[in-house]
Amino acid sequence: MKQLLPLLAGSLLVASGAQAQATFSVGPRVGLNISSAQFTRELTYPEQVSYTSRPGVEAGLTSTLQLGHFAVQPSLLFSQKGYRSAGDYLGFDTFTHYEEEVSLNYLTLPLNFAFTLGRNGQGLQVFAGPYVSLLVGGNHTSQARGFDERAEKVKAATLASIDDNLANDRYAQRFDGGLQAGVGYCLKGFQLQASYSLGLRNSAVQFRYNGKVYDNEPAYYNRAFQVSLSYLVSSKS
Repeated sequence: MKQLLPLLAGSLLVASGAQAQATFSVGPRVGLNISSAQFTRELTYPEQVSYTSRPGVEAGLTSTLQLGHFAVQPSLLFSQKGYRSAGDYLGFDTFTHYEEEVSLNYLTLPLNFAFTLGRNGQGLQVFAGPYVSLLVGGNHTSQARGFDERAEKVKAATLASIDDNLANDRYAQRFDGGLQAGVGYCLKGFQLQASYSLGLRNSAVQFRYNGKVYDNEPAYYNRAFQVSLSYLVSSKS
């Protein structure tokens, strides 16, 4: 018992010292997304198609709970993703060129786990973690040679909300989720991060028509490179 009391006292001192070093920081974050989509198969129509990336914004609030070298970094962000495509389809006896752009707007909640070289959370860091996203809208524009440009809203899809007549609407899945990882650098209140996010949920949708369920598009998954700058205000806990 005499040996146990000093051991317990020492443990409490170590724990209280670690707690004294814990800091919580929160602040605004702004950034740029370079997003694209990974399709599980090529469209059979049109005959030739290629996909490219598109830029978008990412902005919101980010926070960090830092304890020594380790940190938890939850954020709440408005994030634009999507893709561009171009192709040629055969109509009658000639090919017609078309271009389209899909913009998907999400509210995204990433939860990163970070390791920083500096014990105070300063310096080089690496991080990784999951994210979940809620689609709040988007836009789809398309243009073909000889036809007027067409613009449509992109709606969040549930089978209950999709009309049988889809001629004037585009749909994407309401929820997205996946993993992201990257590197960053912290200097005083500033945090610069670069990451890559890997969507694991199919963003295409199934729809009803005359009581039957059909695939609207080939399955595709969101992909994005992100660069962001945050300014964090911290307080010791």
